[in-house]
Amino acid sequence: MKLSTVAVQDRLQQVNSWLICNNAIEKKYVFKSFKEAMIFINKVAVIADEMNHHPEWINVYNKLTIRLSTHDVSGITDKDFQLASAIDAITV
Repeated sequence: MKLSTVAVQDRLQQVNSWLICNNAIEKKYVFKSFKEAMIFINKVAVIADEMNHHPEWINVYNKLTIRLSTHDVSGITDKDFQLASAIDAITV
């Protein structure tokens, strides 16, 4: 179920540095190197695949942007925040 704007604002306080961006939540990362960025991306990919909830992302050398939304409802759901929390728990 798509979350209301108020619910999204409340949930944003439970995750680290995620922002609302174009009907999704988004977080930007900067790593020391391309290799470090790719290690992180691969860790996210494993978790996302296990959850069957796949992010949109942009990687340019050591910079990564991850965007989460639930396409089935055209908005932000609990699944997005569950994945955001799992991503926040990853260390490189």
